[in-house]
Amino acid sequence: MIAHLSGTVTERSPTRAVIDVGGVGYAAAITLSTYERLPQAGAQARLLTHTYVREDRLELFGFAEADELALFRMLIGVSGIGPNSAIAILSGMTVSELRDAILRGRPEELDRVRGIGPKTAQRIVIDLADRIRTFLPATEAPPAAAGGEPEVVEEAVLALVSLGIAATQARKAVDNAVKRQGPDQSVQALIKQALQER
Repeated sequence: MIAHLSGTVTERSPTRAVIDVGGVGYAAAITLSTYERLPQAGAQARLLTHTYVREDRLELFGFAEADELALFRMLIGVSGIGPNSAIAILSGMTVSELRDAILRGRPEELDRVRGIGPKTAQRIVIDLADRIRTFLPATEAPPAAAGGEPEVVEEAVLALVSLGIAATQARKAVDNAVKRQGPDQSVQALIKQALQER
């Protein structure tokens, strides 16, 4: 698998870049934000890449930043989202806009991206909500669920998910536990109560 490309930009367009690495030109599909960060042809650049391989297809997708690559990989893990749809989403929204839309449960913001319908947008929000929380930089606190300390609530949800409980069920159970027992609980007490809520 090709993890990154470092070389000379020989072509650059809003959807595609070609990087010359030791005399070999690697074409990669890119997002608009990556296009904006790429230098003009003739300059040196580095792209992080995802190698997409299928029986009839071998394609590179390039990203200027690790966050964008991570979100791309999350998106293609959602049923019904292929790499081209993921690139369209990341071209239509910034990383922070996409992250916020998923965290706040706003599928209508993804629905605005061309080619993404309401059902697909809803699936993205549901499937990625908990994965996005673990992806948040340490400086950003996720929104608290139903009151309660954000860190305690998130730890409890992640623990339930690791026990094999579906993410949406885990979140609902923890929310109910916070409402029933109050916000000042330890992670262990919250998990125990949430397991009883199911």
